[in-house]
Amino acid sequence: MSTPTWYAQPFRPDGGITAEGLRNQLGRPSLSVLTVLVRESAQNSWDAKQGGDVDYQLDLVTVSPAHRQAWVQFLVPGVPNDSSLGRSLPEVLRSQSIRYLAVSDRGTTGLGGPTRSDVHAEPNKRAWLSFVLNSGEKQDVDGGGGTYGYGKGAFFLASRVGTVLIYTRFRDEAGGLRSRLIGSSLLSSVTVDEVPYTGRYWWGRPSEGHCEPLKDQDADMVARALGLPDFRGEETGTTVVVLDPNLADPLVEDLTEMTVEDAGRFLADAAAWNLWPLTLEDRDSRLRIAVTAHGAQMEVPSERTDAVLANFAAAYRAMRTTAEPNIRCGNPKKMLGRFGYVDTFGAKVISPAAQELGLSGSPHHVCCMRRPDLVVQYLEQPAKAHPDVGYAGVFKVEDDLDAVFAKAEPPTHDAWIDAQLAGREATFVRVYRRRLNEESAKIVGPKAREAKVVGVPVGPVAQRLGFLLAGIGGTGAAETVPVNSTVDPPAWSGPPQQPGGSGDPAGSRNSAPSVGGRKRQRPVLVGRPMFRSRGGRHMLAQKVRIFAGTSVRGTATVITGDGSAETAGPVGSAQPQIIGWSHQNMILGGEIFVAGAESVEVDLLISAVEDAAIDIGVEVVP
Repeated sequence: MSTPTWYAQPFRPDGGITAEGLRNQLGRPSLSVLTVLVRESAQNSWDAKQGGDVDYQLDLVTVSPAHRQAWVQFLVPGVPNDSSLGRSLPEVLRSQSIRYLAVSDRGTTGLGGPTRSDVHAEPNKRAWLSFVLNSGEKQDVDGGGGTYGYGKGAFFLASRVGTVLIYTRFRDEAGGLRSRLIGSSLLSSVTVDEVPYTGRYWWGRPSEGHCEPLKDQDADMVARALGLPDFRGEETGTTVVVLDPNLADPLVEDLTEMTVEDAGRFLADAAAWNLWPLTLEDRDSRLRIAVTAHGAQMEVPSERTDAVLANFAAAYRAMRTTAEPNIRCGNPKKMLGRFGYVDTFGAKVISPAAQELGLSGSPHHVCCMRRPDLVVQYLEQPAKAHPDVGYAGVFKVEDDLDAVFAKAEPPTHDAWIDAQLAGREATFVRVYRRRLNEESAKIVGPKAREAKVVGVPVGPVAQRLGFLLAGIGGTGAAETVPVNSTVDPPAWSGPPQQPGGSGDPAGSRNSAPSVGGRKRQRPVLVGRPMFRSRGGRHMLAQKVRIFAGTSVRGTATVITGDGSAETAGPVGSAQPQIIGWSHQNMILGGEIFVAGAESVEVDLLISAVEDAAIDIGVEVVP
């Protein structure tokens, strides 16, 4: 086999697009390059699915010594020396540490069809042309997410040297397995010896007027030598290798580079928060996501491990079971889509990738999507009054309006912009937002703006709800415990303190009742409540620090779905009750506890209530 080399694309007599133009087709995304890469690449993979599940994998790799020489041998000959992006390709290839991000899909069709753009191809035989060669050509896939056909630009944007390798396996018309491997760079247009070049470079087998990929055994042999992800058995699909990936931290202003491990965790989070609707286990076909960094498996959050994602998944299912579209346009009359939501209690967003999408704290957002079920955006809506109570909503456009809302998206598919449309189409995009605002106002409720909840909330405390959210770490979910045992909850930083509340000792000293001219210090709730069982009775125990000479009263109130305190429950419903105080292995009944000459820490005992969030407070009494 002759050594592959690089080919510089000259301008044709009738013109052509420059590499700079291709890089600019995605515009200047508001999201980080890694998030855009996840969104665009996963959309390409889903559009190419064969009918069953799709395996989608992201691997951050540093080339091992065993493979490094092959990178030099195969990729250095004829390599373009262009440093316009900050680093040159020869510099990277000759370094001791070659790093890449491999984006792979399996269970997809791969990139078949002609390898020349001037050859006629049927609409369903243009995968290679659409993804590798042509610009702005949407793959002809029913229900696909691509609109502009520019998604491949995300791979080049993510490379600090504007270079990718594309390794694919597909079945030809006779059903035989075929492989292809090619390299592509978007650098700078240049004139050499009075010949203008577009700045597009190809690595493979240069031919007259174009570059052919390595094929079949040659492609597989070189891919193995480079250490690229392989194909097993009868697998088909594609791996795109992003050379020298940009790992800048999107949450740091100076774009400090993340470590490979931190970047791996960010990619896992970005995949979860942007792709979760396709990962739900009850789908007919689903996206299975895996992320590795230096060979270590990164945990990808899911509805099983993250409370907020579980809430959005529940809202998605509520949306799907809606009998008919419930988001409507009145003039002209048109069903726009379906909306569903769930209230959340204690679930908090802690993911940096989710924060980049506008989510933080208790969710008060609507996740918007259209037919491919990929997340378009999270619309922030009014928050509920209580900081630990929120809601998660999902809106999905009706199928017959899918093309309209697709046209309202920028190339990065992360918004619906009515200014891009006209007439009725623009009206539909404006009205959906107005209707979601109205629905959110109903969820929040008129009292939410006025409600003032004093005390420290505890998140989900009922055994039943705690069981449903068991194992969800870092989001405020409680743990259930067996009978006759005590368990400490997972680490919890506590909710935001409210000045003058029972959890704010500094602010309370100025407002506590005084006795004999001396102000009493307010009690302090210490840590998070935990479940206990005593004599077969399940209860909550909240540790309280009570200062010397102080009498206090414990309170417990159910927090309703709109974030306000429920003062009168439905007939027959259980309400939390103060059982008493546990001190020195004794239980003292009643709501009031009197501290002696020394400050003490005691446990306030409260009866547990199913399917409720409890607001616990302790107040000084004269």
